[in-house]
Amino acid sequence: MNRGIQLKNRWIYPKVEKKLNIKEIPEVVQAILSNRGYTTKEEMEEFLNCDINSLLDTSLMKDADKGADLIISAIKNNEGITIVGDYDCDGVCSTAFGMITLKKLGADVNYYVNDRFIDGYGINKNGVDCILKQFPNTNLILTCDNGIAANEAIDYAKGKGLTVVITDHHEPGEKIPAADAVIDPKQKDDTYPFKGLCGAGVLFKLMLLVYKKLNVNINKVYWHMDIVALATVGDVVPLVGENRIIVQKGLTIINNNPSPVFKMFKEICDVKTEVNSHFVMGFIYVPMINAIGRIVGKTNKAIDLFLINNKQQIIECINFLKEVNETRKSMTEQQYSTAEKIVENDELKNVLVVYDKSFHEGIIGLIAGRLKEKYNRPTIVFTDSEEGLLKGSGRSIDGFNLKDELDKISHLTVGHGGHAKAAGLTIKKANLSEFAETIVALGEENLTEENFVKTYQVDYVLDPDNVYDDICTELKMLEPYGEGFPKPNIVLDNFEITGQPFYMGKEKQHIKFRGKMLNVLMWNEAEEYKRIGEPNKLTILGFPETNTFNNVTSVQFTCKDYQVSY
Repeated sequence: MNRGIQLKNRWIYPKVEKKLNIKEIPEVVQAILSNRGYTTKEEMEEFLNCDINSLLDTSLMKDADKGADLIISAIKNNEGITIVGDYDCDGVCSTAFGMITLKKLGADVNYYVNDRFIDGYGINKNGVDCILKQFPNTNLILTCDNGIAANEAIDYAKGKGLTVVITDHHEPGEKIPAADAVIDPKQKDDTYPFKGLCGAGVLFKLMLLVYKKLNVNINKVYWHMDIVALATVGDVVPLVGENRIIVQKGLTIINNNPSPVFKMFKEICDVKTEVNSHFVMGFIYVPMINAIGRIVGKTNKAIDLFLINNKQQIIECINFLKEVNETRKSMTEQQYSTAEKIVENDELKNVLVVYDKSFHEGIIGLIAGRLKEKYNRPTIVFTDSEEGLLKGSGRSIDGFNLKDELDKISHLTVGHGGHAKAAGLTIKKANLSEFAETIVALGEENLTEENFVKTYQVDYVLDPDNVYDDICTELKMLEPYGEGFPKPNIVLDNFEITGQPFYMGKEKQHIKFRGKMLNVLMWNEAEEYKRIGEPNKLTILGFPETNTFNNVTSVQFTCKDYQVSY
């Protein structure tokens, strides 16, 4: 195999492992799973089967029994429960899921979520006061997707005589809040085997335990795994272990027996294919739900979408989310262009720190993510917040744990939180230059030029002369794809172009290549392909998918990177 001359990115080919030759599993699926660490028949079968009975016992999670008992006591004593959620997709879905599953048990339950632009993230003292004013019968506060860092707010709530149960999935700080139960598998002394649940995932596991303790049919919880699946994809947690089961089962519900909400999502968004995690959920549904928190600030309309039964109201809600998301897209494009110019007009540092007062607080995370993808460097984007302060959002790459690095310079932040790849922070505007210099210095300590080269892990090498029709069906066995288990990178080795390349698109920026057995699509690479002399033999990294045209179905390969073959 001639792997050619690499143009810009690094491809890491898998080690050649001994084939297992498992009769029931296609060779391409076996090879990909083996390369990703599933090396026995039993491991592969467990991964592929997504058996709901493989979900772990929630009682293994610290304080889960205690939290479940407190919720059950509140239900039995007809005490008011208020769910405190968050304004992103995970928070919206967690809140809606909690409302639905608690109401089914006859709970007196309401919800409260901060306005992003007034109170920011998570439960706080003002939120507790608002809860007691709006829902004066509240006796128990149940947080979801927040609370693990809210020591002051929890103390305040406890001082008001409230019972507090925290459910969260974020990294805890040094001090755990003094709540009546703290359920977060990331606590240092929590031995729960799976640490990757999102906020809705933690609440889902807790509600399974509540239903079991009350001897209520747990299928009534399973029926709403569609909402939990959406949250799991939206929060970009690893799609392995329990998360894979949740998303796979949720997608089965959405595709085979959709609720009115998901039925209308598909219709209004004009989704013609089966709903999947890596595109339909991740790039159509999730951004619509996130947009309301980013642009409007209050997410009640998104939460209520899952709670109403009136078809016309559902349609109005989804159309509203779609409209807000279109506004968000337009703002993101304009402000990303501004950020890009700021980066281009400065020396390219190993950590990018970008500030502009015109940036919208709700989309600085999106701008940081796009800059990180383009320059493959840790990126923090700031905008003005309240008087004298800047609000920031960061995204990072392998080799630079954003939360750990921010912990080292906490004296320069008013507050910060997050994890290895993403973080939010607030700093004093007067400290911006010092912050930038310090974080860049930390980058110099941790990062080398090697870190800035985009790397693709190759999962499988395919001979273009031996492409077979069933490969797409076989690869579908590996879904759902997402964080922690991305769509496989498949190399089409020494693909020979037959005939002339077909340039397409409004500006002829895309290319379609014809080969003996299949066609290849290459997006936005026409200019570069012409610059290197339009070679007729390429080794292409991408993914095969079915294409139907004039009632004829064939295999089509979509390129994400390529090398010239000789």
